[in-house]
Amino acid sequence: MKIWVVWLAINATVSFIGAFIFRERRQNLTKNDLPYFLIFLLIFFSVFMLHMAEIKIDPIISSSISVDFTKKIYDLEGNIVALFQSIRNPILDYYFVLVYMIGFPFLLYFTPLLYIISKDINALKLVVAAYALVISISMPFLLFFPVHDVWWASSNYAWYTGKAVSFRLQEIWPSVLPIFYRFTTLNNCFPSLHSALSAVMAYTAFISRYKRYAYAAILMAISIPVATLYLGIHWLTDVIGGEAIALISLLLALKITGLKWK
Repeated sequence: MKIWVVWLAINATVSFIGAFIFRERRQNLTKNDLPYFLIFLLIFFSVFMLHMAEIKIDPIISSSISVDFTKKIYDLEGNIVALFQSIRNPILDYYFVLVYMIGFPFLLYFTPLLYIISKDINALKLVVAAYALVISISMPFLLFFPVHDVWWASSNYAWYTGKAVSFRLQEIWPSVLPIFYRFTTLNNCFPSLHSALSAVMAYTAFISRYKRYAYAAILMAISIPVATLYLGIHWLTDVIGGEAIALISLLLALKITGLKWK
């Protein structure tokens, strides 16, 4: 319970500071706009709950279909993640853990919040549409294309003959694991939602011309996928798949909302 309080307090503090640093006034919020803001918030929350439901039912579906695509991913890319882990530095250790556990939730939840406090209905529409599309496109893969975490595959599969990959998140901040497993499962690797969602959040900030925030968001969107490799969680294939889904989702979101990539 204590680690949850600490984690939530850190994220709330970072978001509070971010609101002062990155807020921009785009338009005055009228009474006519308020229902739209509420609708998009409801959609965002509904999609989040859909993702949480997927995490709950994933073990049931995985056990019933009895398939595992982890070896195919390993055969495709080999020891690339182990190569990432050949680099070890205490500064990088803490940077990537913080990026993964603090930077990602900040990027995911603060981005729509920023558009709300900036009274920017267009940016909010775009980010909610892109978020919903990422989850919708990823869902079939997460449920029916199970791929295990790299560190787990390294320790539990006889066919894994490469260099061992360690679970650095557990090594560096072991008390945070209950939070980690609340939002994922061991075989929810492909595609990497961390890569996909961080990318679409950064894309929307860039497209909507939130210059100050876009710089921070782009830095996070680059660091987060690297963190998943450095910490031994995702395969490179997961990251590439996530980035591809992010781009597809963004283009579809632009089409749906009628907005343009300026």
